[in-house]
Amino acid sequence: MRKFLFLFAALLIAVVAVMPCAAADVTVIDSIPVFRAYIGNDNSVMLDLRQEEAYMGWKLNGAVRGGHVAGAKDFPAEWLDLLDEKKLDEVLTQKGVAAGKTVILYGAAKLDERLAAALDKKAVKRIVLFTQDAAKWTADASIPMYAYPRYDYYVSPEWLKTLLDGGKPETYDGRPFKVFECSWGDESVSYLNGHIPGTTHINTDEFEEGPIWNQLDDARLKAALEANGITKDTLVVLYSNVQNMASARIAWILMYCGVEDVRVLNGTLDRWVRAGLPVTKESTPKSPVKDFGAAVPGRPELVINTEEAKKVLADPNGRLVSIRSWAEHIGETSGYGWLDRKGRIPGEVWGHSGPDSQTLPDFENIDGTMRNGYELTAQWDEWGIHPENYIATFCGTGWRAAEVNIEFLVLGWPRIVLYDGGWCEWSNDPNNPVEAGDSAPKFK
Repeated sequence: MRKFLFLFAALLIAVVAVMPCAAADVTVIDSIPVFRAYIGNDNSVMLDLRQEEAYMGWKLNGAVRGGHVAGAKDFPAEWLDLLDEKKLDEVLTQKGVAAGKTVILYGAAKLDERLAAALDKKAVKRIVLFTQDAAKWTADASIPMYAYPRYDYYVSPEWLKTLLDGGKPETYDGRPFKVFECSWGDESVSYLNGHIPGTTHINTDEFEEGPIWNQLDDARLKAALEANGITKDTLVVLYSNVQNMASARIAWILMYCGVEDVRVLNGTLDRWVRAGLPVTKESTPKSPVKDFGAAVPGRPELVINTEEAKKVLADPNGRLVSIRSWAEHIGETSGYGWLDRKGRIPGEVWGHSGPDSQTLPDFENIDGTMRNGYELTAQWDEWGIHPENYIATFCGTGWRAAEVNIEFLVLGWPRIVLYDGGWCEWSNDPNNPVEAGDSAPKFK
């Protein structure tokens, strides 16, 4: 008997040793007071599973207040269709999910098995799912919420579809509108491969030119606006088939010119397609207007030149922020095959970007939407870039920096401008100093 008990105990220990860790406790709640008690807990992470625009500030699905529960991170449930197991683990880590944490979820009626499995793999202590409908809990003033001050710069595919169908989506005031697909090259490059029905193509060369790739002079910008049928009173919605930065580049130029209402699709055409919305290969021609309706530029303060960039460098409160890859920043590459000079502007501050000059993952979610404000602010805070600073961003030719600028406008940062010439113009002048090598944050 003793021998039998010993063998049984040994077998039990062996079985337990190969068993996976116990799954986290799952608690489902529908009570606002109970949910409220979890908000702000030190050892917890709260994730908002709703559509990104609801998190930002749009009043979707009957919500009385737009925005997210204060302190919550964004994790739209639709991301689960885009993330493999490894990438899902990385994103959860980015959101602060770690072993021993309690994870509070809201914005879904049930717990997705893929997310549950990923949280178990992270060895979280407990999962709490708050299932009450947003129409109810957003009406309760005791739930602290935060919306981005200018969330309306970015619109969802559904918002744009409503607009194109003749409806009146949230924040639209009924003015005439035009929607453009923005990309480099003529229609055959991307537009004719498929685009949103009723939208017109803008070739970015209509608003900027090489070899420095600065925006055109004011007279030609005005002519380009009129050729595209844009007046100062037109609502202009822009999107890109591949890169958000193309539409952002045109958006910033239009704001500089004085177009009063400029919006950008949050994510590229891919997000429109994933929403099950139609595309077409039929071209919609431009409809020119005789006059923009105002002098150009309407907002000259949004763009600065090289001499003004040097003044930012000399200003103790100024931050000349490089939106270039780390390899560009330290001088390993110029970032562009046609640009020889490598390095950085002495005194610039690195503002994050991505692995190369064509992508911007430090500022975009997995679906191409704007990354959340907590994460954006944290990576700039590390380099001493704060809302009270006078901030001039730049990259190689203005595309990446324009997208970043729009994101920080959404967050309500008050003093953001674009150094249009950027590295391309600075490095092409041999009189401008350049440095290379590793660097550390200059400001704190």
